[in-house]
Amino acid sequence: MSDARRRLRIGVLGSARIGPGDVRHAAAISLGRVLARAGYDVVTGGYGGLMAAVSQGAAEAGGHVVGLTMAAWTELAPNRWVTETAPAEDWFDRLRGLGACDALVALEGGVGTLAELSTAWANFQTDPAITPPLILVGPGWAEFVATMGRLLVVDANDIALPRLASTVDDVPGLLSRLLSARRGGGRRFG
Repeated sequence: MSDARRRLRIGVLGSARIGPGDVRHAAAISLGRVLARAGYDVVTGGYGGLMAAVSQGAAEAGGHVVGLTMAAWTELAPNRWVTETAPAEDWFDRLRGLGACDALVALEGGVGTLAELSTAWANFQTDPAITPPLILVGPGWAEFVATMGRLLVVDANDIALPRLASTVDDVPGLLSRLLSARRGGGRRFG
């Protein structure tokens, strides 16, 4: 399929530790549904927690879900809503897979989520023309970005690169505006 006709891929980052019964889990299911209904393929780490919730919402809405699993993590199985796996050989290969998405959305998470979004943010700072835009969802990210602005050697332009969304309901409109501004800048997985 040519790049002009392929569906855009939205990578979603988030905690593997947030499960059913948590309002953030329900919001992640909603985000997956919204992304799939908008015609996007959804890319997650492919495992549990918020990754599974986003995958579930997308799959239930008829979407295509790609799990960027880790080849060495043989003790873990992809969540049941993943329709395609793209096993990464190592952490850097996984980061390249995320970098090949058309946009990234970070939900709440831990150290792994932080590593992924930090890499995406640094890449976006270095070359925004070829790096997927980054949306951070949830009230905690606004505080995180403000703290990074105070603690790191960055300027206002660096701090403005990730876009903030208060809730998953804000993501579709923001995503649409960011992707429209890029006009066909999508990439394919390696």
